[in-house]
Amino acid sequence: MRNIAKLSAFFAVTMILSGCATNSVSLLDSTGSVAVLNPKNETEISVIDKAGSIANVSGSNVSVKTMDAATLEANNAELFASLPKEPRAFTLYFKEGSTDPTPESAVLLDEIFAEIKRRAGADLQITGHTDSVGSEETNDALSLRRAAEITAYLFTLGLDKTIVRLGGRGERELKEQTGDNVASEMNRRVEVSVR
Repeated sequence: MRNIAKLSAFFAVTMILSGCATNSVSLLDSTGSVAVLNPKNETEISVIDKAGSIANVSGSNVSVKTMDAATLEANNAELFASLPKEPRAFTLYFKEGSTDPTPESAVLLDEIFAEIKRRAGADLQITGHTDSVGSEETNDALSLRRAAEITAYLFTLGLDKTIVRLGGRGERELKEQTGDNVASEMNRRVEVSVR
């Protein structure tokens, strides 16, 4: 829902400052606020900071009312339909020292691909990680190979190569904090973010 607040804040400021034909501004969730400005001198008239608030603007007059989320969504169905879906995250775990996902993780690959196909204009970030066993250089290379292995499999399913960003973080972002040279399945992972 953070994207919705940013989007509504952006549209609100843009519409008011540019003198757009619309005369109402909505704050769709409460993770931010919108300053309603007078289009003539850009002074603040009001601040909308409650989810579901709608400000009707005419000249320098502002009236603010609040409606429930369902009504707000129904009144702005076209806007809501055009918003991108929230990102979806997947975590795949790996056998020690290898680029082979665990059997439980391997079954997620088709689900990841299906999620990508459901999204028009999908964007994919695939980041490999390791546990702390081995040298930093070895783990950097292994984490990148893990991410590349997942990417290669998705390519065999028909993944568009232009939508993928690939990275390896080695042992720099441990999910389970351990000492050096500690085997940890939680840390041997690839994180996939589908946006």
